[in-house]
Amino acid sequence: MNWFLVKLVGSVIGMLALLTGCIQTPVTQTMAEAFGKGKSGNIDAIKLNPNLKYLRVTLRERAVLMVLGYSENSPKGTMETWYSSQGEVLKLLNGRVVSTNGFEIDWRNVNDVPFPNWTELNALNLSATSFEFKRTYDQMPAYQFGISETVQLYGVRTPTNANLVGLPANQLKWVEEKVKGTAHGLPSARYGLSTKNGQTFVVYGEQCFSSELCFSWQTWPVAK
Repeated sequence: MNWFLVKLVGSVIGMLALLTGCIQTPVTQTMAEAFGKGKSGNIDAIKLNPNLKYLRVTLRERAVLMVLGYSENSPKGTMETWYSSQGEVLKLLNGRVVSTNGFEIDWRNVNDVPFPNWTELNALNLSATSFEFKRTYDQMPAYQFGISETVQLYGVRTPTNANLVGLPANQLKWVEEKVKGTAHGLPSARYGLSTKNGQTFVVYGEQCFSSELCFSWQTWPVAK
């Protein structure tokens, strides 16, 4: 499937969810394989397809599984598009949110400059210094375009209140980031990092789109 079709699928995922029963697309087929026939219940008891990649997402008191629909390389790293059985879409670039669809509030076209490189940041002493970057994004459904913020990223101690499941928090290295300016700043985002073969990557992340809407995600199942 070419890039145009990938974009088209992402923009009409709600329509595809309605048509799943009568039209099979690569996305709906993958979702059917990942979630069965849309059965609900304890997501941690779902029998996972070993040929697929999953993400465990917690939004308020609701925990859902998302399945990887597409993965592609970009100059900044790997872009992953994740789908839930309810039609939500989450795009991550190296473990950072770059777009959502189907949430109460959606962020689109997120652009971080300079883009945080986890492996390079891991080499810094973030407990003594911080990394600063500019973030721009569009927000829906408020139709706010070109929102611009200055964000500071820094190291923190192992948290005790993360939504991390199946993995001790002290096995990860933790960083936090906050928007400068408390008047319009969001609650801090947080990432749990791991390093393998010299490369650092996100295992767990938290992001807030407003003071009331925060969610977390982690790679699933937990790597043993």
